[in-house]
Amino acid sequence: MKKFLGTFIFIMILLMSISAVFDLSEKINDFLAGGAPWSKIVFVYYTNFFLFYGFQFIYLINFISVIWFTSKMANDTEIVPILSAGVSFNRMLRPYFLSALILVVGTILMTNYVLPGSNKSRIEFEASYYKSMKSSSNLRANISEDEVLYFRNYNAITGEIINFDYQKWDGDSLEYTLNSGRAIGDSSSNKWHFDHFELRRFGEFHDELSFEYNVDTMLSFSVGDLVYNNNVIDAMNNAELSAFIKNEKLKGSDRVPYYEIEKYKRWASPFAIFILTLIGVSVSSKKARGGLGVNIAIGLAIAVLYIFAMQMTSVAAIKVGFTPILAVWLPNIIFSIIAVFLYIRAPK
Repeated sequence: MKKFLGTFIFIMILLMSISAVFDLSEKINDFLAGGAPWSKIVFVYYTNFFLFYGFQFIYLINFISVIWFTSKMANDTEIVPILSAGVSFNRMLRPYFLSALILVVGTILMTNYVLPGSNKSRIEFEASYYKSMKSSSNLRANISEDEVLYFRNYNAITGEIINFDYQKWDGDSLEYTLNSGRAIGDSSSNKWHFDHFELRRFGEFHDELSFEYNVDTMLSFSVGDLVYNNNVIDAMNNAELSAFIKNEKLKGSDRVPYYEIEKYKRWASPFAIFILTLIGVSVSSKKARGGLGVNIAIGLAIAVLYIFAMQMTSVAAIKVGFTPILAVWLPNIIFSIIAVFLYIRAPK
């Protein structure tokens, strides 16, 4: 088990390092243009980058580790002597599943209770040094039939909005506009703070223009009603996400299925570790003519099919009303059947 966990850690560090290199090559110019210090790039952004994506794809990283480790044993003719010595295939599976159990429990705890805190730092960094550089054109949020908000950038964690441009309509007539270079909203209420704002009321014969500075006021909506950045749910723990979904249901949001899928994935994805572990051992425990490459290719093909199945069921839940909890767990159910079939056919 120690050797396998060592292999898993090595592959995880390797894959995350490669991902970080590609990510840095894409974003480095924006980071530097935004004035991000190297200390924050390394210790704030990429430390949390490793944690977030490492645990988000831990079931695939574990699957690749199982394929590699077992294929190497089979290629070195280690599995046949083990089985010939009277050790059953089920007994050989035990260390794999003990390792999988450790990863499943750790992933559930990290995903639901630890990672949301680290994701806040990562998302705040992106909003400050990366996404603020990418958002040059106005974004739009429809508050109600008669209310529209335009803005350039929105930090879903801090509630800060840049280039706040609120419009209140009465049918086809514009009643008034409220403009501010920077606004900060309270996600739990309709309270807003403006460093300064310009209020223009449109009349039948003349307009009324007024200016205010350092103002706290109430609007008809909260910053939490926007949730323009979907990544905000990554910064919520399990209780916060459940409360958020409940609130979105009360508002009649059409994005509730998306949020529910993300919630259920936090439980379904870790259990995929068990399923893909059984598939990985069953597929790679027999020595292949092509060596490690053949088993790795088969493993990657299965991984691609699993990801494809997850995407298809998620799209079905969001677009055509498929039940979110079933959409998330259906790939696990299908691949559990495949895992049992491959287990039965595995050399024993």
